[in-house]
Amino acid sequence: MPDPRANPMAGNPLATRADVQRAVRDLVEPLLPHLSPGSARMRLGSGAALFPQRVAELEGYARPLYGIVPLVAGGGDFGHWDRWCEGLANGTDPDHSEYWGACETGPDQRMVEMAAIGYAMATVPEHYWEPLSDPSRERVLAWLDGIDRFEPAPNNWQFFRLLVHLGRERVGAPGDPAAAQRSLEKIEDYHLGDGWYRDGALGNVDWYLPFAFHTYGLMVAASGLGDREAAGRYVERAAAFAPDFEHWFAPDGAAFPYGRSQTYRFAQCSLWGAMAAADLEALPWGRAKGLSLRHLRWWSQRPISDRDGVLSIGYAYDNRRLAEGYNSAGSPYWAMKAFIGLAAPDDHPFWTVDEEPQPPLDTPVDQPLAGFVLDRDNDHVVVLSGRRSPSFSFLEQTTAKYGKFAYSSRFGFSGDVEFGWADLGTDSTLLVSDGSGTRTRWNIEDAFVEDGMVWSRWRPWDDVVIDTVLCGGTPWHHRIHLVRTGRPVTVTDTGFAVGVDSLWFGREGGADQGPGHVLIRTPEALSGIRGADGEGSARPLPPNANMMEPHAAMPTLTTEVEPGDHVLARSVLASGDPGSTMWDAPPDPPPRAFALLERERDRVVDAAAPDAGADALRRHRSGGDDR
Repeated sequence: MPDPRANPMAGNPLATRADVQRAVRDLVEPLLPHLSPGSARMRLGSGAALFPQRVAELEGYARPLYGIVPLVAGGGDFGHWDRWCEGLANGTDPDHSEYWGACETGPDQRMVEMAAIGYAMATVPEHYWEPLSDPSRERVLAWLDGIDRFEPAPNNWQFFRLLVHLGRERVGAPGDPAAAQRSLEKIEDYHLGDGWYRDGALGNVDWYLPFAFHTYGLMVAASGLGDREAAGRYVERAAAFAPDFEHWFAPDGAAFPYGRSQTYRFAQCSLWGAMAAADLEALPWGRAKGLSLRHLRWWSQRPISDRDGVLSIGYAYDNRRLAEGYNSAGSPYWAMKAFIGLAAPDDHPFWTVDEEPQPPLDTPVDQPLAGFVLDRDNDHVVVLSGRRSPSFSFLEQTTAKYGKFAYSSRFGFSGDVEFGWADLGTDSTLLVSDGSGTRTRWNIEDAFVEDGMVWSRWRPWDDVVIDTVLCGGTPWHHRIHLVRTGRPVTVTDTGFAVGVDSLWFGREGGADQGPGHVLIRTPEALSGIRGADGEGSARPLPPNANMMEPHAAMPTLTTEVEPGDHVLARSVLASGDPGSTMWDAPPDPPPRAFALLERERDRVVDAAAPDAGADALRRHRSGGDDR
């Protein structure tokens, strides 16, 4: 177990409301020495993000409010309001040396941090507004005007404007109603149906759905402010989504990492607390409480601080390889949204009932709007994934974050990291080489979910088309590929990465590898691939490429194919039970997977088809047979 320097929540049982209140204070306490003399800035590191350093230091100041505010709103103690009020006054004062600067265009990163300030003004104005002088209040409002003068990004940022307006309304200084209306309309456009959103113009369906859209929507609902008709819609949508969202968590509390912004860590469970704050029983309270607290306990056992209790950039350890250019040293404190449930009173059933476990899954679950088929056992959640690839011009490691075949709450995912002397590739995907270079599964032309299976098409070169059907889940899943190629290619399937001692793993044994199979068995886990053809080998990954383990290795199965049509079937195993004998009795891929592959082989992909999410919803509602 990490010590408090590696994790401020280490040793906290996180079983009661008092434990969770303590977690907030323990996470904030290490930050205090890093507050600037005027309290407006928090310098937590020397690295840079896409925006100016003073805005990065605003992040460090503002984001802890997502935990501080509900702590105090629910009656908890916090002894440093004077510092945060002083910071608000100085950070919005153009004549002060710690001025944050005004929005000069849109989108502007300051808009993101304005949301936490608006939430605080709306929720605890007696602590965060009333202590200010009249001139300071005027400067705060003038600074917040920037989110109305300029447009937030056309995605989840539209909620930031609404949160700012909640704060302004609470203190009797409403924002521009026309600006709020524009944001309300855009949010409606992003709703795909059945409680599912896409992240605006980006088109991705990922963690921003629960820890942004639904969490912010329930913050609006809980406030009693703003457009109450819209608030009612947000409540209805969160209620519809929550039963689907439960499947994103494993019995040990871990969630599966997928997509961007994984450094926000335990923000993953924020929806469960937001349900309590808004008094929305979308799941039985005991189940919601269990999902929230087990998740926090899982995180309490990871070394997520690299010094003196300050959260690092990374996921299960300090690691910037899979971060984004918009991550500053203060960015990880969006994780504090996990504590929004503390705003619910101590007699709320979220806090008074006993934790309940998740019901077991009898069969994998289809979530077509995300392109997911999810399965869960006592060990982990595995997500089989297939969706048209999003187009990001600003995001690092996009292929790894959105393009893999499978994602796991236990094994995470690894980046497609170049490493000098070796072309190692990455885990849980397909690598194709024609001798001149290697391409990783990406630019997925089309994909859909049907009856526990994911179909997708990828074209690494114009004359090479690969259709894949995924099915199964835990502990085994199957990949059936139809490879149609006009040139000789080498096709490599990679399995889940597991933690090992060093980069040299696999060179001197350590794995059962050979024709048609490879199994990596460590003291903590096993990971392998079987197939009727191909050569199996264990490959190490570059240091820090994997989200869960600093040193990791993956099983690979490699086949050389000549021009023509080829069907390649692989079965992939991953388990946290290293003593299991399941490797010796692999299940056969189901015939229906081959039938689906054959049925869709002549499918014509329409590049001008509707948005992938809307297309998936249409397919889902029509029973999956409208192609």
